[in-house]
Amino acid sequence: MQDGQLHYRYENASANLRLEHYVYRIGSYHYNWHTDFELLVVVKGSVELCASGARYVLDEDDMILINPNEGHATLGLGQDNTAMVLHIDPAFFRGYFGTDEMVSLRLVSDPARRSDPRLATIRRCLAQLMVLSARSDPASRLHYDASFYRLMSAIVPEGSGREDADTFRIDHGGNDVVNKLVAYIERNYRRRVTLADLARKTGYNTSYISQLFKDKLGINFSDYLTRVRLAAATAALSSSDARVSDIAAEYGFADLKAFNAAFKKTFGKSPTEYRGLLSADNRATDTVFKQVFVSADDEYVGMKLAGYIAGRSDGDAAAVARKTTPFDDKALDDLRRSLEEMRSSLEQATAIAAELTTY
Repeated sequence: MQDGQLHYRYENASANLRLEHYVYRIGSYHYNWHTDFELLVVVKGSVELCASGARYVLDEDDMILINPNEGHATLGLGQDNTAMVLHIDPAFFRGYFGTDEMVSLRLVSDPARRSDPRLATIRRCLAQLMVLSARSDPASRLHYDASFYRLMSAIVPEGSGREDADTFRIDHGGNDVVNKLVAYIERNYRRRVTLADLARKTGYNTSYISQLFKDKLGINFSDYLTRVRLAAATAALSSSDARVSDIAAEYGFADLKAFNAAFKKTFGKSPTEYRGLLSADNRATDTVFKQVFVSADDEYVGMKLAGYIAGRSDGDAAAVARKTTPFDDKALDDLRRSLEEMRSSLEQATAIAAELTTY
């Protein structure tokens, strides 16, 4: 845990298990992509999430799974929007779907499915992971692993196999070359960059470079270059009052029309429309975005975790949380005591289950 914040890393090398999870406030778009699976659950407020050109509005208790190298961004709608996130290294799946493949999974909730028992299981297991992360003793690590496997069993549909799973092949060679290509783009994206430039830089032909982007990153070279430019330009839209046309020129787009087209394709709106949605809350959150995570003493988040673990209806958990205030010491003490009791109950239940399996 980081300075009393809800931000943890966990590793079990023997199980190819490398995880990071945290609770944070959502501000404006921070367009990004990474090699992990990302499971996001909204625990407070409402969030717009754009991924691979699709737009979703997620309300409290909704969730979505983002696949490796899938470009995505979130926008808080309203005030004090908060999400719980789990990052999963895809290496975990290699023992199940093959050593040379990564798995692509689809999971997103909506109002009609929000109370689905499968989604309730996912929320419960995710909350258990967050609670158990604060402990490092062997028993807690075992219980943590058990909760994670229950979580993955709920996420991966029963009966999924290599022949029917949505997978794409990733080879293990060429990583050094890709790293050099990506670094070159990061340094030069503000100016014109072509496949020929990359070929001259690396000594490889353009066909090989183009194939590397598809194999390693799942997208072609031009799409990747546009992603890098969009990430920088979108940050500028949120943090400055510069004209949209000036931002387009500064971050490598051929003209304003090209910037508008790329932005709308990715986020479903124009840069100007996006600016009109930004609030003071978005901008305030951006100043500490993923630098300061939600405190472990946050009573609202604590009550949400308690509700998920105890299996209470989401509305009941939220109602209890709304009756407390940050200055209510008794409520905070009660919350801490409740969480300790749940930790103890979880450990006892897991121990009993382990004993039963030995008979």
